[in-house]
Amino acid sequence: MIQIVPKNSIIIAKFGGTSVADFIAMNRSINLIIYNPKIRLVVLSASANVTNLLISLTKKCDSNQKNAFFNKIKYIQYNILNHINSPILIRKKIDYILKKINILSKSLKLANSPILIDELMSYGELMSTLLFVEILRNRNIKVKWFDIRKIMRTNDNFGYAKPNRFILHILTQALLKPYLNKYLIVTQGFIGSDKNGRTTTLGRNGSDYTAMLLGEALHVSQVNIWTDVSGIYTTDPHIVPLAKRINKITFKEAKEMAIYGAKILHPSTLLPALRSNIPIFIGSSKQPNSGGTLICKTIKNSPMFRALTLRHQQILLTLRSLNIFYNNGFINEIFKILTIYDISINLITTSKLNIIFTIDTNNYTFFTKKLLINSLFKKLSSICQLKIEKNLTLITLIGNYLSKNSNIYNNILKILHPFNIRMIYYISNNYNLFFLVHKKDAELIIKTLHYNIFEKKN
Repeated sequence: MIQIVPKNSIIIAKFGGTSVADFIAMNRSINLIIYNPKIRLVVLSASANVTNLLISLTKKCDSNQKNAFFNKIKYIQYNILNHINSPILIRKKIDYILKKINILSKSLKLANSPILIDELMSYGELMSTLLFVEILRNRNIKVKWFDIRKIMRTNDNFGYAKPNRFILHILTQALLKPYLNKYLIVTQGFIGSDKNGRTTTLGRNGSDYTAMLLGEALHVSQVNIWTDVSGIYTTDPHIVPLAKRINKITFKEAKEMAIYGAKILHPSTLLPALRSNIPIFIGSSKQPNSGGTLICKTIKNSPMFRALTLRHQQILLTLRSLNIFYNNGFINEIFKILTIYDISINLITTSKLNIIFTIDTNNYTFFTKKLLINSLFKKLSSICQLKIEKNLTLITLIGNYLSKNSNIYNNILKILHPFNIRMIYYISNNYNLFFLVHKKDAELIIKTLHYNIFEKKN
């Protein structure tokens, strides 16, 4: 069992892709580090757009397209490199990684190999941290580059690897902690390694999760996550410009937002925070003085309505039994199949002859999603009538004590009357109200709900 010791005053700073997008952004982030001497450990994502370009290289496309993707990656990294003083040594390191990217992207095995895809995906974080460390050295900061794969041991579920907390704790204390008093440590988010030393990844936006796991292992006082927005909002401000920033929010509320689509946090990020009661601050590295959101254990007077989220890539399955006298066995058999395929269900409703449920395909890599879903559908079709609806979006209204107000449900239905809602799901857990809608209607529904709930003055 992991022993909990009193927290120290160390702060971990995690910087997202936009915060390390170019030379100016990196220096802006470094200013934040210099300003706060309690920051002793820095976790970085890949520079903005590099991960997307690496994903593009894993897809089947012609050599001209692959060269274009590769050259864009090279341009982003060289645009930073060319501003660094005495870049000969760091240029060799970046060129070496770029060469590996180019060779791996042309491998005929890449598209069908999760192992090779994870290796390719790791290079974005490796390059951003190498460049960031060199800029820190140019500014006379005593800094150490640390390979997170030495301590972030995971299983071999490539694409969405699960870290081993116990091993991480031991290795962090032994291999990372001794350097914290001597150096500013810069390491990578998102990546790890399995027991055989093969590089793994934790899933998109896994850098937040990395920072929190390290925070838990080191018992830090706070984790600061710097991104391109000044905190968490009542909904995505890119969809609703009048979305309001939430200055303080509980772990529970933030976790619900992350699970159901808020892009500001990796869904697993809040688990270490909940276990260790480590506050998280989210702010904008572009506008650090504009404030942000503090996520903590409890706050006073949580509002009834907290936020609206949306999550695309939902599939609605309607299963009808072929044997009306085999109801209990039918349900058991369906759940047995779902267990075998390790399928996580979001919403479900059952009757004597029907089972209706949704599958969230965001948690699968492109390769795994195609293989898994097709195989699952084929298996289900062999024992029941199967209807499949794709291109759906899950909208979630997150709040507090929703079930205590009997008028909420009716009022929301009135607001949504003009829209085609595929499913409404209301759980008596006081927190969430779900709407499954067509993707083409999702943003307008979000705008309509937000106006009536958060903007309209009664």
